[in-house]
Parts: sequence; C-alpha cells; structure tokens
Amino acid sequence: EITYEDGSKETIVSDESWQWIPGPVLKGNIYAGEVYDATKEIKDWSKAGILADNWNEAVLAESNIPIDLYPQLIEPIRLKNEIKAVKKWKDPSGNWVFDFGVNIAGVPQIKVKQPKGTHLKMRMGELLREDGSVEYNTTGVFATGVVQTDEYICAGNGQEVWNPRFTYHGYRYLELSGMVTEPELDWIKTILVHTDVNKRGEFECSDQQINKLHELAIRTMLSNTHGLPTDCPHRERCGWLGDAHAVAPFENYNFDLNNFWMKYMKDISSTSSVFEKNTLHQKLFNTIFYFADKAPGIPYMIAPGKRLCGVASPDWGTAVVQLPWYTYLYFGNEEPLRTYYHEMKQWVEHVEHLSVNDTLPTRHIVPYGLGDWCPPEGNNTIDCPVPLSSTAFHYLDASIMAKTAAILGNDDDAEYFNDLKNKIAAAFVAEFYDKENKTFGSQTADAMALDFGLVPAGDERAVSDAIARNMKEKYNNFMHTGIFGLGRIGQALSRFGNGKAAWDMFTKTGENSFAYMWTDADATSLWEVLPINKKSKEVCLTGSSLNHPMQGSYDTWFYEDIAGIRPDISGPGFKVIRFEPTMTSFLDWAKASIDTSYGKTESEWSQENDRLIWKITLPPNTLGIVALPDNKKIDVNKRVFDKDDYPLIENRGDVSFYRFPSGIYRIEIYQEK
Repeated sequence: EITYEDGSKETIVSDESWQWIPGPVLKGNIYAGEVYDATKEIKDWSKAGILADNWNEAVLAESNIPIDLYPQLIEPIRLKNEIKAVKKWKDPSGNWVFDFGVNIAGVPQIKVKQPKGTHLKMRMGELLREDGSVEYNTTGVFATGVVQTDEYICAGNGQEVWNPRFTYHGYRYLELSGMVTEPELDWIKTILVHTDVNKRGEFECSDQQINKLHELAIRTMLSNTHGLPTDCPHRERCGWLGDAHAVAPFENYNFDLNNFWMKYMKDISSTSSVFEKNTLHQKLFNTIFYFADKAPGIPYMIAPGKRLCGVASPDWGTAVVQLPWYTYLYFGNEEPLRTYYHEMKQWVEHVEHLSVNDTLPTRHIVPYGLGDWCPPEGNNTIDCPVPLSSTAFHYLDASIMAKTAAILGNDDDAEYFNDLKNKIAAAFVAEFYDKENKTFGSQTADAMALDFGLVPAGDERAVSDAIARNMKEKYNNFMHTGIFGLGRIGQALSRFGNGKAAWDMFTKTGENSFAYMWTDADATSLWEVLPINKKSKEVCLTGSSLNHPMQGSYDTWFYEDIAGIRPDISGPGFKVIRFEPTMTSFLDWAKASIDTSYGKTESEWSQENDRLIWKITLPPNTLGIVALPDNKKIDVNKRVFDKDDYPLIENRGDVSFYRFPSGIYRIEIYQEK
C-alpha cells in the first residue's frame, strides 16, 4: 500500500493478473535442502519489460487463506558472516570433504567454473567418521528421513556463484561430489544465516576459558535464531517452550530481542488458542502421557507448527508467564504483560489445579514435568526430582503474577497471587527441605531455591554451602545439572560466599570440566548433552544434536556476577541498573556493556596493586544501585566516598548498596582499611 505525497493511495496486490513459469529451483525443503538447475534460468526474468507471452496465469487460492494479515515486526532472516573452509580432503568414496572449523547454522555458497550440466551435490554434517567421511547421525536423519543436501546443476557459462535460498543447515563439514575437476579450497564458503537481531551486549574477562564458554554460547544461540528460538538447526528446528525460558535471560543480555520475543509470544498464543477434546498431555519425562481436554489458551510443548508434542508440562509451559516478564524486565516493554495477562493467569490456575491430585498428598506440589533436562550423561541421571523443579516454577509463576497484577493495577489478583505464592513456598519447604543438612537435595534444587527465594530466611549461605559440598563429594568439584540448574548455579555459589567453588567449576580442566568439551570432544558449539567427560561425550555421539542453545544459560552469570551488571525490577529495561560483581577476587579484570534504550551502560573493573579500579557508566535518565564493601577506603572520581552524596538503599552483611545518579564513575576500592 503506497501513500503518495498528494495523499492518494495505490495498492499493489498479487492477483490473477500475475504470471508464472517453471524456473531453476526444482525442489526446496527446510530439512532436506534445495535443488537448483542453472540451465533452466530465465535471463532478466525479474526486470521490468520482460516478455512473458508464454507464461501461465496465477490461480486463485482456495484453501489455507489467512484470516488476518499482520506486518512482520521481527527482523528478517538474513545471510550474515562468511566462513572460509580451513582444509579439505578426499574420503574413501572419492568425495571431497570441506572443514569450516566451527559448527554453525548456514548455507554453502559455491563459486565454480564447470561444464554445462555438471551436477554438484553437497551434503552437510556435524561429525566425521574415523575414515574421514562425514557422519550424519547427529543431524536427525532418524527423525527427518533425509540427509541435509543441496544440489546445483551448472549452466556452464563461466564462473557461477550460488547459494540456496529456501533452506539452511546445521553443520561443520560438507561433502562435495559430482565435479569434473579437483575442487579448490575456495570453491565453497559457508554463510551464516539467522534472524538479523542487533547485538546489544559485550562481555570479556581475563580468563580465556570463560571467554571461550561465552563464545560457544553466542555461536550456538545465533545458530538457533530463525524467526523463533529453535532447539537445533537440523533435526527438529522447533520452538520448545522449555528451551525458550531457559535461554531468554542470557540471550537478552547479548541481543536486542524485544521484537523477537513479541513475535514468539504471539506464536505461543495463536498456537494455544484452540480447544481440544481428550488430547495428549505431557506427564513425566516426555515419555509418560495422559489424555484430557485442553482449554483455549493453555499452551503446547512447542510453538508454532504442526508438531506440538502434546499439551505443555508445568516446567515447559511456564514460558507463558516468564517470557512476558523477561521482555518487561530486560526491555522495559509493558505491552506483553497487558496483552497476555489472561493467559498468564490462566496458566497459573491450570498448574495449581494439577497440584490437587492423588500422586502427592500435599496441595500446591506439582507432580508433572520433564525435569532438569539433559544433565551430563543424559536424562536418566537427573538428580532433581520432577515435583521439586515443577513446584519451584509454579512458585516463580505465582510470584511474577503477583508483581504483574500490581503493575497493571489489578489489586485483587495481586493479593490472591501473593497469598498463593506464600502457600506454595510453605508446601515446597515442608515437602523438600532437609532442615538438618540445609539442602533441597541436589545442585539444581538448591540453586533454584536460592534463585527464586524459596530458602528459609537465614539459611541461604548454608544451602549454597550444600551445593559446593555436593560438587566436591559427588562430582569431582564440578556441576551436575540440566538446563534449569546450569543457568543458576554460578549465582547460587558466588552470591552466598562460595565464589571459589564457582571459579573452580568454570575454570576446571581435564575430565569433568567445561574445557573437556573442546580439548577432548572438539566441540565448537554447545551440545544437547554437554560432553564434559568421556561418558557424556559418548551419550551425545549416539545421535543427539551438537548445537543446542538451551545449555548456554550459564552466560547470564558472566554479565551479572563477573562483570557485575544487571537490570533491577524497580526500573525495568535498565532504567535502574544494579552493579554488583561477586568474582573480583578471582580474576585480574572483567568488563561488560549493554546498549539500552537510554544509552550504553558499562561495568569494567581491574585489579591494580592494592586497589580495585571499577568504572561504571549510567546513561542519562537512569539510576544505579551500586554494591560497595563496608570498612574499606573508597574513592569516587578521585574524591573520598561520601555516603551523604549517595543514599543508602540496603545493607547485606558487609556490603552496602547506594543509589548513584546517571553519570560516569571511577571507583577505587583499597584492599586495606
């Protein structure tokens, strides 16, 4: 629809006056790949004035016509960075294999000069077999029935450049066959493909292993950002709700995903809007189900698409509540809270109804769910009981609803959800808390309890100690969590006096370490099951994906606790910014920045002789809540810190929190009093 300067309008539509003719794209499938015959290209077909005498008239669609049309607010999927092959070799079958060095989501781009009719075939995979040929089992062939394959038939009129447009692939290795002459290394490049989201966050520190983990998290995330948050770029490419809420915080630090989440929340809402009678519901572990009616508004495990995998379990469907809240917290966008308030409320009431059952006698305990998905060595090694993690999410959802209702002025609902969350908390502690040993029984359980505020007051340090003790006594001083624990364990340690245990965990090498992923498993992205030891490596190589962003949630801790920067709910969207690095005793330096709607906020600190030099930036129209130690000499912008200039917000142990107005500050904290 074009509006001209004089106010008149013209609408350009696709109607029966349009014409078509078969072209060079013979086949296109998102999983299987694309077939392109350059000998069938029609010169200048898209230019004005082309003669189309022999073309066919377009046919009016009779089915699958959308009821409503909406503008696409999300950024488009685009071809992004190019990656060159690092080496090539011939496999035992005579095919040429190209190694691009990293596992990504993208498309091959060929640049060849071959005779007319030369039929090139490219097949992509993540792994190599022992004989140097490409292995395809981790790309989901058992599920899709196809190997990722692109084919190009050469026109033979000089140098030809082509890449597929109607598919993308997840791969590191490419097998090329069909050429007449031996290929050169530069014949094929890989072009990264993902939704063109803007980078907003930067993080770096003095430890290269932590930087490596950050790099893997970003690469894996972008490999799975294609109009929705996918689980992997080959086998499924599905928007699992559990994966989405697990990755949302860390992804929000790194990229401006406001439009992305707004689109995906609409996907969830539209997909869930139907009523279904006696349909499949998830009960336990994605293998045990039951049948019941599904009310409109209750989500499925996946959105959008034909493959829904049943009605959402409590620990996956919680995304209905968490995603609107995270969009508000990280971007200051209140719209999803208003738009999806009814569905958020409906979800909490649905899960509360599930807690009234014969499986567990205690009300408010939620017995269903998939659990702490994909810990090391697979789901049969989950330590955290499903009722514990599902009930913890039920508490989180009720807490979010209490705050959301207050923000929107729904006072009666706010009172109801505050009362409900208190009842859930009491039931949770009564059911799961070991008062004598000060633990909920596993690393994930304790980390979730600390993160959500479910630990009895005064026991927080002891519960954090229990995580460190569990790591030492059972898991070689390392984590043993799935996706729910991995994004919380760092915070649960470093914020409660166990920074040394967090440091040891993230910097450990050898067997049972993050470093094992690249030193022994040659991982360049995050696997579905992290290959932190020989056994977990073998579990994943049997067919699991080698590109799964749900495992990247640890990256949140890098921003919040190493660099020490995060949003505060008193001013969402980084209008109020909390500065609280908890790991300054273990690194030489760290820095992070985030582009907010107010401008760039930064936190950068370094150890210099007897001082910690800390530089923070608060953009215009923002406030900071800055954590400073008690009983130490502190200078701010080369003046002795005067508490009268910075109002005290709160005190916690030997650390006090002060309000700083917008500005740039150089804070020097001396080690001696």
